Amino acid sequence: MKKIMTRKILSIWAGCFFVAGLSLQAQANVELTRASVVVVAQPEFSVKGVKAMSWAESHANVSKGFLQSEFSVSKLIDGAITKALKKKSYEINSGANPLSIRYYVSLASEMDDTAILRKFGLSPGLRSNDHTKDHERGTLVIELLDPALKNKAVWRGAAEVFVGIEDTEQGRQDRVNHLVDELFNRIPARK
Repeated sequence: MKKIMTRKILSIWAGCFFVAGLSLQAQANVELTRASVVVVAQPEFSVKGVKAMSWAESHANVSKGFLQSEFSVSKLIDGAITKALKKKSYEINSGANPLSIRYYVSLASEMDDTAILRKFGLSPGLRSNDHTKDHERGTLVIELLDPALKNKAVWRGAAEVFVGIEDTEQGRQDRVNHLVDELFNRIPARK
């Protein structure tokens, strides 16, 4: 009888540790999927009358760390921006448009929060903890430029995430789509 009770108690303890381990793993995964998003706009920013936007000259500035990846970061971001703007009923085309799009994407090891703050005037400020310390942060900054104002950035959004957690191409695209949607959520849809 004692042996049966001892086995039951050991089984319960083993089960508790297994469930606790799964819980910690799930918590770590949730921590890794966190994002920090910040958007700022100049007082002169308006999308009134805007039907289409265009890519700025040299619109994609991708850091060396991302250029060395096995997939095209600029292709992921271009696709996500196009999709997000179409949801808002804006087109992306070439030619004279009231707004043009430019973006920067970098790893924290190449451009830290202080450098992003100095260059763009904002910082998403995603912080690491014990569950995330083995993953690097990446930052995406998207700007809308007004050619009428000598290509001054009139709208700017930044998203910061932990990189390298997706294991499929579709997983990467879905995550980038979601981040860009979050950034463009703050822009009114075209009526």
